[in-house]
Amino acid sequence: MRICRFQRELGGPVRVGLVELDLVYDVTAVADLLPSQRWPYPAGDQFIANLDMLRPAIVNAAKASEPLRLEDILLKCPVANPGKFICGVGNHISVLDRGGHPRDLGLLFKMTSAAAGPSDGVILRWADRVTFHEIELAIIIGNGGTLIQRGAALDHVAGYAIGLDMTMQGKEFPSFGKSFDSYGVIGPWMVTADELPDPTALTFELTVNGIVKTADTTANFILNVAELVEHVASIMTLHPGDVIFSGTPPASVGPVVPGDLMHARFDGIGEMTVAVAAGKPGSQPPR
Repeated sequence: MRICRFQRELGGPVRVGLVELDLVYDVTAVADLLPSQRWPYPAGDQFIANLDMLRPAIVNAAKASEPLRLEDILLKCPVANPGKFICGVGNHISVLDRGGHPRDLGLLFKMTSAAAGPSDGVILRWADRVTFHEIELAIIIGNGGTLIQRGAALDHVAGYAIGLDMTMQGKEFPSFGKSFDSYGVIGPWMVTADELPDPTALTFELTVNGIVKTADTTANFILNVAELVEHVASIMTLHPGDVIFSGTPPASVGPVVPGDLMHARFDGIGEMTVAVAAGKPGSQPPR
């Protein structure tokens, strides 16, 4: 199942869609089946937390929906309410040659207000600073937990998407440079985990203005998906809708500037094009 969030026009309401080939079926009505909540609200994205319960209703709603063409909609981040974005560090075999290992390097974090979808693009608020692209596998948690063992880790994954972990370079702490609005692009949709039972050898590619910048495979990750979930859950409790960014080959990251077009592709997930634009002048506060 491929589940997206979309708008029919800029500024319009965000809908939920089921993607089949190049068509989208509006299944927003299934959200009415979610359990009613009162404050204090439970942690996590409740649509994803209840996805197994909603799946039959999604199929039925799609049958009653008029299809829309993918080219006629605006794709948003498929996770409406992520609790946290966790970024893998040094998770590529090339790092081993330099004596590094992701378990020794820890983790980085991105504020969830950085979430964006393909149609939102990446906005460079501080245009005088350099921002790098990083294509990654976005692992979307479905069943929460902590101290999760790798043998059970995939049971906690709701699905996968393409992630662009944009990072502004500089002397600030790395999580600062990752947390600008629009610096956490996720899309084009969430592919449910049953569609990708083995995420350990997926090829992926990122081009900028048609030039290949990254071409690799998840087989080159030091920690595979199950091990990465185990690594994160050894430190913190995971909740539905949390997103783990897998890491990327360090040598392949590079700068983007306003006007660039990034095209990201991942086996088993799909592809998306994301535009880079400049922020409003004067958005960087003076010293």
